[in-house]
Amino acid sequence: MCGEQTPSVAPRIGARVDFFSPSPQGHLPLGNLLFLNPTSPSSCHATHVRFQHANHPALDEPILVSIHTTGDLTEPLGDAGVMKQFTLRHTPYNITQGVDMPLGAALSLNVGNNGIIGRRVSMRRGEEVLADGIVGFNFAPAVSAP
Repeated sequence: MCGEQTPSVAPRIGARVDFFSPSPQGHLPLGNLLFLNPTSPSSCHATHVRFQHANHPALDEPILVSIHTTGDLTEPLGDAGVMKQFTLRHTPYNITQGVDMPLGAALSLNVGNNGIIGRRVSMRRGEEVLADGIVGFNFAPAVSAP
């Protein structure tokens, strides 16, 4: 499900995870992670990630991001398997762009096999699970002619 196979007329600009952290009051939004290829926005492979944090303007400590082998949010993280991991480190934060960093290797923005669409993604600081979410396609809003 990439490119023209994607059932939408909106252009795809990567994949996105919206993170929510558990709290006594319910799930609170933490931010989002965009998987993208800045030089080719409609590419089926992400070469960069961009993290936009909902509550803090910077990463004060490194955060481990894990892309799991399943997409089941009810499964304990220890049983979810790990497909890929990388660390978000403290970098200058741009309020509109967030923290942008290259990935060590391109990730497939497909469903199944080696693709990341539909997989669970978690964020941890040490042993503390900060938040998790599911990877979905990200589309640019349709622009209407004036």
